[in-house]
Amino acid sequence: MEKDMFWKNVSLLLKNKKISQEKMCEDLGMSIYTLRSSISKQVLPRVDVAKTIADYLDTSVDFLLTGKESNEYKERLENLKTKIENIIQEEGK
Repeated sequence: MEKDMFWKNVSLLLKNKKISQEKMCEDLGMSIYTLRSSISKQVLPRVDVAKTIADYLDTSVDFLLTGKESNEYKERLENLKTKIENIIQEEGK
């Protein structure tokens, strides 16, 4: 279930990074009570909050939901970046 996986992965990453729930909430301006309520009730956060948490934990929302990092989009973005850089270099000559 995505809800269960989301909070499980958040907890795992917090533990691995040695960051408490309180510290994350303080850093992100979130209420610890809201966080704990969401976890206990297995409520997924709004998309913007999920993205904020993922960014804070240096991961993706995709990873938080599935436990797997999606590299397909990263590869496509890197390819596009390389193509754009090449075009800019060619135009500068």
